[in-house]
Amino acid sequence: MNRSRRTNLCLYILFLVFFLVFTGCVSQKVIHNQEPSSLSNISELWTANTISRLDSSHAVYGGYSDFPPEEPTLYSTFYSLESLKLLDKEPQNKQATIDWLLSQEQMILKQNNSSNIREIYFLTMSLDILGTKPANSSSLTSKIMELQASNGSFVEEKGDEGTLLDTFRAVTALHSLGVDLNQVPSTKSWLIEKWGETEGSSSLMDSTAETSMLISMLELYNVNIYSQNKSPRMEKLTEQKSIVENQLESLPDAEMDLFTLNSFTDFLLINGSISPEIQSGIGTYLQREQLQDGGFNLLSEDYGEQQGTYLALKIASKIGLSLNDNVSTFIYNCETLDGSGGFRPAYRLIPSPENTYLAIESLKILGSEPEDKEKILRYIADEWQEGSKDTKNAYYLLMVYKLLNCSYPQDVQFEEWVKRSLDECANQPVESMNYEETFYLAKLTNLLGIDLNNRDMLIAKMQSIQQKDGGFGFEDSDLFMTFYVVNILEELGSSPLNREGCISWIQEGQVDDGGFIIRRGPIHTNSSDIYSTYMSVVSLNALDAEPKDSDKLLEWLRDCQYEYGGFKFAPEYADLDASADTFEASLEYINWGLISWNVLSKD
Repeated sequence: MNRSRRTNLCLYILFLVFFLVFTGCVSQKVIHNQEPSSLSNISELWTANTISRLDSSHAVYGGYSDFPPEEPTLYSTFYSLESLKLLDKEPQNKQATIDWLLSQEQMILKQNNSSNIREIYFLTMSLDILGTKPANSSSLTSKIMELQASNGSFVEEKGDEGTLLDTFRAVTALHSLGVDLNQVPSTKSWLIEKWGETEGSSSLMDSTAETSMLISMLELYNVNIYSQNKSPRMEKLTEQKSIVENQLESLPDAEMDLFTLNSFTDFLLINGSISPEIQSGIGTYLQREQLQDGGFNLLSEDYGEQQGTYLALKIASKIGLSLNDNVSTFIYNCETLDGSGGFRPAYRLIPSPENTYLAIESLKILGSEPEDKEKILRYIADEWQEGSKDTKNAYYLLMVYKLLNCSYPQDVQFEEWVKRSLDECANQPVESMNYEETFYLAKLTNLLGIDLNNRDMLIAKMQSIQQKDGGFGFEDSDLFMTFYVVNILEELGSSPLNREGCISWIQEGQVDDGGFIIRRGPIHTNSSDIYSTYMSVVSLNALDAEPKDSDKLLEWLRDCQYEYGGFKFAPEYADLDASADTFEASLEYINWGLISWNVLSKD
């Protein structure tokens, strides 16, 4: 969608929070238990894209995570473009990426007194890779020069101290912008002074990286450092070379992060060459470090990311090694899904029991199955054994077992706790009950076949807060309370005393576009959204009823579909004060949309 649509979601969130505080809920993320079935009148391409997105949220630990943010960044775009350049490839959306970079240039130039050399460097060098000049090179040059310190070095932001890395970025960007570096003599003097220092970093990795950056910048200034053989740094280089070679000879058996490996490789190449034996060890190590998604990680962690992937490709190119094609797939997978340009950051996927359940249930509704069930089972078994299960996570873990057709873990102590907790709920005043907690406890009792001592008392308490208009609440009917109470009553084998009134009240929440809105008495949101619609459809289904206009609702759900898989929170025409990510797919939105569609398909 158009990125200019970035108004604040605060009012809408405050409205939701008000309801949650009022009802005593900790979270609004709840799922009604539906038996998976095939969906009617749904695009095969959208289904395939949605399944692909769900599969991509499968974390290495076995569970599922929500989708990472979709917005591109200059950092991820720069390293992705550097990687493609090494592979002699271009972005699939090259012109869109150029346009996005030029829009970022305008944003940087509009910033007053907040220049950042890191962002300017990534922007300038990304455009350079794509063979494009900035729209206003002179203004970017001025922005860079604003960050020059009095000693000639450069700082990341005003007020910082000058560093070699920031100076490297500034000098490289200035050179790319066509600036005559002789017009920046104080920086040249500072670099020559740094080269002559006897004391550098105590870390071998930092020391070799510093040396490589200094040589690179001095070469841009046409300073021949090799003519200064008597410099302390050159003497130190000779000493360090053998140490670096000894460490690299330990590969592939030793552990070494890609930042260190890149520094050592650059250092040896600057000072001669790399022996065939060391090249072989580096090559084997890189092949071992390549991850399942095709990428590499800078610090040897278990997920691919752009800087690590670039450094791996850079090292491989230096030793004449070709990596497998999966690395290209990883890079292209980071392009924005809607083709609007730029590359998205890669994130570590942190799974949760809830997201794992949402993903697997969604896959099953779409007629698919999760990959590597054994890995998922190991994940949920580990989560169950942790012993610190809250009610909601315990429910989701058990539901994953059920979806995978596996027996539940035997835990008598947990079952006794569930029974005791729900019986205690029956003895609490209705105003102080946590309705979300009660909701999950009721579901767990059914799932585990637990008999309750105070079932009738709890049913009566739930029924007692029904309002005259048919909804549920303490003073006025509201959708959150109605959702919880209707579904708790269903789990307890009961229903509202005024069932028809409740059905009518929920149905009244459907608006002209086909979706449902959030209501509490006379207060309501301005536009329908997928969460309100999900709660309404599921509650009606629990009452063996359906929306007044199911066809219109299906049309609305189609409007919520994200072309590249999943559902958005609301259609783009919705009257919401919303940020851009509201109109991107999320794992929750997918599940809420699919469950709503699945219920309507059964009617």
